[in-house]
Amino acid sequence: MSPHSLRLHPTDHTTAMKDLNVFLLFFAVFYSTKGQTTAPSICDLPKDEGTGSDVKVYLYYDKVEDKCFPFRYMGEGGNGNRFTAEHLCMRNCSARAEELYPSVRSDSCHLPKAPGDCYGAYLRYYYDSLHAKCKTFYWTGCVGNGNRFLDIQRCNDTCFGILDAGEEKEEEVESDTPIGIILGVALGIIGAIILIVVLVLTLK
Repeated sequence: MSPHSLRLHPTDHTTAMKDLNVFLLFFAVFYSTKGQTTAPSICDLPKDEGTGSDVKVYLYYDKVEDKCFPFRYMGEGGNGNRFTAEHLCMRNCSARAEELYPSVRSDSCHLPKAPGDCYGAYLRYYYDSLHAKCKTFYWTGCVGNGNRFLDIQRCNDTCFGILDAGEEKEEEVESDTPIGIILGVALGIIGAIILIVVLVLTLK
């Protein structure tokens, strides 16, 4: 056999390289897919308060509700289903993230006011795009959307000049009396009544 017959033709060499590249690509895809299916998503993990005594409030993703809720984290241990802010939680775990917390911040100005699903009362600002102004509202402390600002300056900086066309509804009247003051007065009255009752019973 002639030594020349053992040499690979250039076409054979190219074909061999293509076959090798296809094999390596297939292997990489298989390995990557296998890794994704065996590693559980942090969003599927249950709420885990951890251990310790350095208590802080974080949020976890509830895949049944498709919402993020606050929980008490003890400072040590726990798992990856723990976030410092609702928009981070939703962007990592929910298909509705872009709808509720748009990556373009000013797109949030078109969203409706969202009071939330908890029981707190925190003064926040939202942008009323039908009347082109920032207004106050009380956020309950969890769940909502990107149309929520800590102060009126941030609201105006983000949304100023945005006006949505549509049927203009009657503008809501903003209350000048903070709900915190109302609750404080109510609790004060209840406390005074209890104190009076206790004093009367004691004197008897």
